[in-house]
Amino acid sequence: MNAKHLFKHFVIGFCGVATLALTPVLDTTPAFAHGERSQEPFLRMRTVNWYDTQWVGKSTQINDVTELRGKFHLSEDWPRAVVKPTRTFLNIGSPSSVFLRLSSKVNGTPMFVSGPMEIGRDYEYVVTLKARLPGHHHIHPMFAVKDAGPIAGPGGWMDITGKYEDFTHPIKTLTGETFDIETMGTATGIMWHLFWAAVAILWVGWYMIRPMYLVRARVLAAYGDEILLDPIDRKFAAAMLVFVLVVVTVGYLAADSRHPVTVPLQAGETKVKPLPIKPNPMTVEVTHAEYDVPGRALRMTLHATNNGTEPLTIGEFTTAGIRFTNAFGATKLDPNYPAELVAAAGLTMDKDAAILPGQTVDINIESKDVLWEVQRLVDILHDPDQRFAGLLMSWTESGERLINPIWAPVLPVFTRLGA
Repeated sequence: MNAKHLFKHFVIGFCGVATLALTPVLDTTPAFAHGERSQEPFLRMRTVNWYDTQWVGKSTQINDVTELRGKFHLSEDWPRAVVKPTRTFLNIGSPSSVFLRLSSKVNGTPMFVSGPMEIGRDYEYVVTLKARLPGHHHIHPMFAVKDAGPIAGPGGWMDITGKYEDFTHPIKTLTGETFDIETMGTATGIMWHLFWAAVAILWVGWYMIRPMYLVRARVLAAYGDEILLDPIDRKFAAAMLVFVLVVVTVGYLAADSRHPVTVPLQAGETKVKPLPIKPNPMTVEVTHAEYDVPGRALRMTLHATNNGTEPLTIGEFTTAGIRFTNAFGATKLDPNYPAELVAAAGLTMDKDAAILPGQTVDINIESKDVLWEVQRLVDILHDPDQRFAGLLMSWTESGERLINPIWAPVLPVFTRLGA
């Protein structure tokens, strides 16, 4: 590589670094959340079906404790391209550590380590949070699967007021020592960062001046690397190796003497039993499903049977955290659920009457709303499978809610078939 090419690469690199440096300065457009929309629709629709999500205490003060709770169903139509949930972890998706997670439980079992969960079963979770950073934050439940990554649930806005300087998180150790974990070790961490940065600068600087990079590059290209290493360089490298090993050893022994009692990182496995299977007298099968592209509507034909003793009324279809309800289902809707995740057009059916005991009906259901586009769920039509999944909710006359998982292939259409 000659000097001309090196200079060209230098200019390109300099311009790139300058662009990255100036971008945050020049870009004054406010950034909003909703990164979950970038996830593939088959991940959001056919893996974890979230429901009953609650953002308890949507407005909190610094140091206040709040909760994120709800339930989820692991879809029977779990995609073949996604690793099965044999190693999972419940987490929270947020813009940095705006909350401190005090605890997380699934079906009452602490989830400080990961564990397997069963496809086709339901789980209830409660995550206890402590407000840390003031602001208007978009918070999600997050279901992480080993080798597949995190799967984001529905997001809701939570406000934290106050000043960060007032945040404290005192804890008491097993040895009886009490300290604020928010500030504990800060000075030590800064010291070690500066120390190793100085060591790195010394190491790089030594070879910068013996001789400069441009000259070394030309010699390397012409004669190889042996000619560049003289006895002084080898002695310097050996001295640096010994120095680093001594510093690491002394640092470890000093930390061990200061904190002799430690708890190792937990590497076990949590065993979580799924929620009991509730008797469901309603059976539902999707016999046909199509997505009207210009109409932004998912249409399904359901073959439903009521095997119970009470009439059943369908009120909601939910998928990827998006809720489609009819007039009846709207009365059951949590008023605190994010309005941006509730379809305005809702759910329409050609047979609104309740399904009587012992009755079998074929119902045409349409969930139509611009949210299919806004939430990028219509991208499922670009997937090789072209399938959807979700939860169909119905209620008995006595008010009991029944949940039926549904899934099927989707046929994209541009005009309604048979119209």
